[in-house]
Amino acid sequence: MPKQTFFNLEPPKRQRVIDRAVEEFARLPFEQASLSKVVEDCGISKGSMYQYFEDKLDLYLYIVDLAYEEKRRFVAQAFATGGDIFTVLEEYYLQSYCFAQEHPLLHQVANKFWDSKAEVLKEHREQGLLSRARDFAQFLNEAMAQGEVNRGLDPEAVFFVYHAVGKDLIDHFDQGRNGQFLKKVLDVLRLGLTTRREEM
Repeated sequence: MPKQTFFNLEPPKRQRVIDRAVEEFARLPFEQASLSKVVEDCGISKGSMYQYFEDKLDLYLYIVDLAYEEKRRFVAQAFATGGDIFTVLEEYYLQSYCFAQEHPLLHQVANKFWDSKAEVLKEHREQGLLSRARDFAQFLNEAMAQGEVNRGLDPEAVFFVYHAVGKDLIDHFDQGRNGQFLKKVLDVLRLGLTTRREEM
């Protein structure tokens, strides 16, 4: 996390560091991103940057945290709407898409974090995935208890499907797709591929 000297900067200078770092980490994965490029774009010395952050990883994780902090502000609206699990998930994906549209660079920062092959990020990705899986499991267990979801399903498998499908939905939402397509995809997840009574 940033050193106190970073927070002591005047707000415009602090925001410039953030903006230039967001641009670099949205453009390239961690292992290819250049701290020197960020420093150059900020118009400061590398020594100054080390007064604000321990190293590139420290700066990177701070930017990733900022991206997810902003995304949480969007998706919180999904849980505030109430309704059953499928209503909440539909709004969750919609708000995730809105976040991606309004903050495309932060969205790319988040994507590149998950796609990075850097060994130094492995533990951070695993912790992030575990935290998200726990939150989803609690959400799913409540839906199972209320009879909204089949109690016989494996929560880990359900999370895997929704996580994988959701990421692709958000990344390709605007490529000939719309809100109706989102509903149709979630309908497949909700009802599965088996023949439905109304079709027989």
